Amino acid sequence: MQLSRTQKWLLAIFIITLVTRLILAFTVPNLTYDSYFHLRQVEEIGHSSIPLFEDPLSYGGRTLHYLPFFHYVIALLNLFLPLGLLAKIVPNVLISLLPFIVFALSKKISNNETAALFSAFISGFLPVLFSTNAFTPLSLFLPVAFFALYCFLNIDQKGYALYFLISFFILTVTSSATFLIIVGFMIYLILSVIEKKKIKKPELELIIFSVFFYIWIQFIFFKKVLISQGIHFIWQNVPTQILTQYFPQISILNALLLVSIIPFLAGIFVVYQLLFQSQNQKPFLFISLVISTTLLSWLRLIEFNLALSFFAIILAILFSLFYVYMLELLAKTKISEFKKYLTLIIIILLLPTTILPSINFAEKQNTPLNAEIDAFKWLNENTAKNAKIVGLLEEGNLITYYSQRKNLMDDQFNFVENSEDLFSDLTALFATSFETQALDITSQHGVTHLVLTPHAQRKYEINNFRYQTSRCFKKIYNEETKIYRVDCILDKK
Repeated sequence: MQLSRTQKWLLAIFIITLVTRLILAFTVPNLTYDSYFHLRQVEEIGHSSIPLFEDPLSYGGRTLHYLPFFHYVIALLNLFLPLGLLAKIVPNVLISLLPFIVFALSKKISNNETAALFSAFISGFLPVLFSTNAFTPLSLFLPVAFFALYCFLNIDQKGYALYFLISFFILTVTSSATFLIIVGFMIYLILSVIEKKKIKKPELELIIFSVFFYIWIQFIFFKKVLISQGIHFIWQNVPTQILTQYFPQISILNALLLVSIIPFLAGIFVVYQLLFQSQNQKPFLFISLVISTTLLSWLRLIEFNLALSFFAIILAILFSLFYVYMLELLAKTKISEFKKYLTLIIIILLLPTTILPSINFAEKQNTPLNAEIDAFKWLNENTAKNAKIVGLLEEGNLITYYSQRKNLMDDQFNFVENSEDLFSDLTALFATSFETQALDITSQHGVTHLVLTPHAQRKYEINNFRYQTSRCFKKIYNEETKIYRVDCILDKK
């Protein structure tokens, strides 16, 4: 089959995006810290066919609550390929599919293939999406979410209602962040009423179905959490001391750096035009999603990375309208002859403001060093099965994955009692200078080993624990990472 010029460009964007991502993924040796939680769940499904909802190691033993569809998909693929390879390839392939979906959505609202190609290119090189070593459900959620939106916009065409239902089902069993789309649909209905836009019957039916289906799925998987934590379920029981790390207020500077300046400024211009000056109703759904993302971020109801990722992709789609606006503007002015140079100018502006920041972002991913992983593997071979190990909060998943031992704490906070007290104790073990305080904490929680990685040394500006003594804290591993065995128990009697 002969490909058209546009199809060739689109295929080239996909290949360049994927190759760039894979090169960066395999250049950085390890995965991001949160990836190891998901690796462990995939391995458990591969062994027992059942998700690890009762975890004997996390927090010393607890009940987990999460949506397992992503993990089942990877476990199925793991029958044919090694998990270590899948963890780097599959997320990058999934994110690299975004340009195809963004192209289709952009062409739908702009009716301009060149504009849609620019949007596709931008979506392939958004810095916020260049966590090339992240193995998380977000890599599946984002492309499926925007495919669902494309199906929703084409609801009148045969088969698209079914495609929407299938994709929405996948979303609801992949991530609770589907709530963002639900809120977007609600705002879409409100804007349609305000602007006197006729709401199609199939649209209304799908929106109503989506709302109730989403609520039903969440209730099935998170019933106990909802009952026990109530409204605090929204914040995932994150300790207040680090709540701003998970739900920070989005600043203009952060948005410019992670979305890249050209798509951000162009997108804001288009949003303003559509809300206050233009009568174009085609992009109503995307304006609704911009509002829902901004609102939920401001209320700290969705995580920062998810909010900015979703926001960035929408701005990439809206860039197609910016390109069309610029063409129309130039055609009406005395400098209309410059219209033919617009494409070249945009290319010159986009290349340094998208590709370079994306590569820089990927190179600065927060991943453990090989020396740190070697230390956690050493713990697996040289400690008792019932050992309980303390590392940084983000290292908790390394303890359960590589050491296969109990940790004091990790970043899976849901359904954990006294998470704030635990985090205070964890922080104190790295920050205190008093041996009695450290022994009080280790005795209270049954801690047997302490791990001081280079990452922890930089974070707390220490080379050894300040309270470390050979009598109570014996150094048993002395490389770049240091491991201490707790030999004393504080008797409070």
